[in-house]
Amino acid sequence: MKLSVLTEPQSLTDLAQSACREFRDRPAFYAGNTEIRFGEFWEAVRHFAGALQQLGISKGDRIPIILPNMPEFAIAYFGGLLAGAEVVPTNIMLRSFELRYIFDDCEARLIVVWNKILEQVLAAFEGQDLPPICVVGETPEAFLSFETLLKKMAPYQPVDIFPDDPAVILYTSGTTGHPKGAVLSHWNLASNALACIRAGTVIPEDRVLGVLPFYHSFGQTVVLNTCLLSGAMNVMVPRFEPEEVIRTLEERDVTIFVAVPTMFKMLADFQQQPKRLPSVRTCISGGAKLDDYVVQDFERAFGLPIYEGYGLTEASPVVSFNPMDYRSKPGSVGLPVADVEIRIVDEHGKEVAHGKEGEIIVRGPNVMKGYLNRPEATKEAIRDGWLYTGDIGKLDHDGYLYILDRKKEIIIKGGFNVYPKEVENVLLLHPKVKEVAVIGVPDPIQGEEVKAFVVPKPGKRINRKELLEYCQEHLALYKCPKYITFLHELPRSSSGRILKRKLYRGRRRKK
Repeated sequence: MKLSVLTEPQSLTDLAQSACREFRDRPAFYAGNTEIRFGEFWEAVRHFAGALQQLGISKGDRIPIILPNMPEFAIAYFGGLLAGAEVVPTNIMLRSFELRYIFDDCEARLIVVWNKILEQVLAAFEGQDLPPICVVGETPEAFLSFETLLKKMAPYQPVDIFPDDPAVILYTSGTTGHPKGAVLSHWNLASNALACIRAGTVIPEDRVLGVLPFYHSFGQTVVLNTCLLSGAMNVMVPRFEPEEVIRTLEERDVTIFVAVPTMFKMLADFQQQPKRLPSVRTCISGGAKLDDYVVQDFERAFGLPIYEGYGLTEASPVVSFNPMDYRSKPGSVGLPVADVEIRIVDEHGKEVAHGKEGEIIVRGPNVMKGYLNRPEATKEAIRDGWLYTGDIGKLDHDGYLYILDRKKEIIIKGGFNVYPKEVENVLLLHPKVKEVAVIGVPDPIQGEEVKAFVVPKPGKRINRKELLEYCQEHLALYKCPKYITFLHELPRSSSGRILKRKLYRGRRRKK
């Protein structure tokens, strides 16, 4: 597939179909000691799309996909898109309390779920009528079997799909405590994957390690979609375990390793003696700030440099990336990818000079259509075509971007976003909790950890274990506080506003 002819907007499904036709005899996926060729994969996609149509799924219907990294994820993802549906890749670590909100907000018409977490999905409905549920793996009789649907080979009826049609809804944690569904069009996603290819990150001969979760925007675009459109092989790994990752990098001759800083840190810590991975030509980092010491430790352990980029879900997600040659600038997150513009503005939206800090705003074909069911939040995020990221940065005279801070109170733990308000809202539901404030604290492994300051209700006794168990019941584990401090009262301003800056000042004390 020649990129030179891909200058006009196209749907992600059209581009994927063209790639699968061009590379039909090449291996597209390696998973569980099995190779799946591009041609075989697209046949499975067509079969699944036909099965969805027979089940009554039509254009605009929304399908949550709750699966780890496995071929079934890719088949369900592209099969749903080919049927004209909007797919909703969903974090497999979410609990029923969190899933319920997503299912209601997107009006789920059918759910594709891993059998090992089926109970969480069922608990989310609490006796309500269930939509059709398609289960991957051993399937109870009451539900649809993914494997059976594929074997039916239902005829697929072509659907008109346009570049600007919604394709994927990715839920991001919200400052109000409720996740917001970022609506990404076919061209948002396709253009961003093509921009990654144009940056030289992936060529057809590459083997890319698929360990980043595909339900996350980073893994979805930079690994799943970029591999498929470029003709590269996706070597799937369902979960991150240092020993298994190193073994796979070696045994499968992986050439590109894409990860978040926490993964690089854990691999460096695991590998006590220097080790060479001769097949690996590129290591790519994103999802969180990459600290210098992580780069140094990883290079010391494996002799490989790491190239850093920057992005966010609302931008599909890649905004910038460091050139993989002498032009790379350590400490920066690189240059804008193809067709993407970056500006730094002050609090009034006025562009500032090079070297001056301000909010990062982004414009390009990768910027989302908006937030599902949230017109006011969309207007706040996208102004005059520019996406206001909430991140603070600066551009140097060569156009390289540097991330300095975050405007929002977001906590980035191991590459996952945690919004304090969401954790606070759950803790406030506990019958013994009067007030709570949540902040992020530095962590050498995760980058940041979640810390909660809790004020019990008068006359109520509560302990850390009780609160942690409550959080684990209602929140994904990565959102649960690692540290809890009990206070008689929270620091407040004269107007009654909680002063989190005072909590941050004391965050290095014993927790």
